[in-house]
Amino acid sequence: MNYEITGNLITEPASVKNCFTPFLLLILSALFIPAAYIFVAAVFIVGLFRKNSRIREMGRLDILVYAYVATGLISSDYRLISAVYAAIMLLCLYAFHIFSSLNSSQLGKLRSLLLIVSLAVFIIGILQYFSPGFSIPSKWVDSGEYSINRRIYSTFYNPNVFGFYISFIILIACENLDLRKVNLESAVFAIGTTCLILTFSRTSWVSLLAGLSVAALRDKKYIKYILILAIAIFGTDLLMGIGRANPARAMEDSSFLYRLDVWKACIEIIKDNFVSGIGFGTLFMHISEYSSSVSTKIEHCHNIYLQILTETGFLGFSIFSMVAAGIFKKLRNITAFAVLAMTMVSGLVDSIPLTPQIMIMLSMYAGALNEKKSFPD
Repeated sequence: MNYEITGNLITEPASVKNCFTPFLLLILSALFIPAAYIFVAAVFIVGLFRKNSRIREMGRLDILVYAYVATGLISSDYRLISAVYAAIMLLCLYAFHIFSSLNSSQLGKLRSLLLIVSLAVFIIGILQYFSPGFSIPSKWVDSGEYSINRRIYSTFYNPNVFGFYISFIILIACENLDLRKVNLESAVFAIGTTCLILTFSRTSWVSLLAGLSVAALRDKKYIKYILILAIAIFGTDLLMGIGRANPARAMEDSSFLYRLDVWKACIEIIKDNFVSGIGFGTLFMHISEYSSSVSTKIEHCHNIYLQILTETGFLGFSIFSMVAAGIFKKLRNITAFAVLAMTMVSGLVDSIPLTPQIMIMLSMYAGALNEKKSFPD
């Protein structure tokens, strides 16, 4: 087996040639995320000990990601915690390289596999909703404000994370969607829309429509998908009498008010740690110093922009912006722009794109877009 290594990072396992590594990684990422990271780490470690490995110079993307990771690690007062998050990010970089090593034929097969696996994940979610014993934490339903007692999350542990994943898959399905045909894409669109409604994730609803709106600027066929989804989502919300789509109620519910408290605390943390932040994954260790109302069990800032500034300061935010700008230059197709728009809108009120489940998915997708081409200078 031959491997290509970028600096200290393997970028092309031989198993990529027969698609075993990316196939399995894709399946595990959708079905059981801890196994996905263990698998990536195992492939990486095996490659390090192969004698017949080729080494080449690090690319610009590698250097930027290493610099960002170093910033979030060195600035931390709790480096063991931050090291776990740093490792996750490096494994995502490795996943990016695995998928950037694939050719068009392999990517086509992986796209079909992604849609098939997603159908299985969607079905699990629907079964969850109708399962008599299914329950979720009360903080996720806000039952005092809305008449719901369950939100599905399937294999993603969180309704909002699952909602983001569904939106991502729907955007991919829309590339070749023809609603006049009964095929894989139309099945994913229909069942995915049903699941998206049952997550009752307003952020996912709005961000998906925002992504489709960006796509519609370049292809008018997306307008009908916007109309179908809007009618399905908001019509169901109205008919069920839930009110999740009511902006007035959204501004007054506990979820939004809690976010306001989190954002205020994070802004104060940023002021005190402006240069390099407090380190990855350590918000819960600092939050009590800045707020008495925010739970010390909090994991993120509910805003990707505030989270990057909170964890890595202005330095890390600048590096992250350079990475994002480099990826933006690589975008060539409508779906990629739609995914970017969806991610940016979602990031205004949640940190879902930075969760381990979604971060590895977006890394694989970015790698697929890269297709062996160098990261732009």
